[in-house]
Amino acid sequence: MKDNSVTMICPHCGAEIKPDATFCRHCGSDKNTGWKDGAEFADEELPDYEEILENEFGDDPNSPYAKKKSGFGGIVGTVAAIIVALAFIAAMVL
Repeated sequence: MKDNSVTMICPHCGAEIKPDATFCRHCGSDKNTGWKDGAEFADEELPDYEEILENEFGDDPNSPYAKKKSGFGGIVGTVAAIIVALAFIAAMVL
């Protein structure tokens, strides 16, 4: 049975890792390549999460992602009500 109370320190980020670990779970450095530097994303532009949330879930009717309301359901309902009323009147007359 292994003793897991002993830990190593990652030479790159300083996180505690298991002594038999082959890589650091925190920064990605690994033993096989000499505990290389982690990947750098300095040139990457981060998305604006506030804008994404507002577009997806906001109530702004001018949003390109806002659900467009059409009057099709109201028109169909009105026509159906007229047909039912006319059928009822025709049944009363006959």
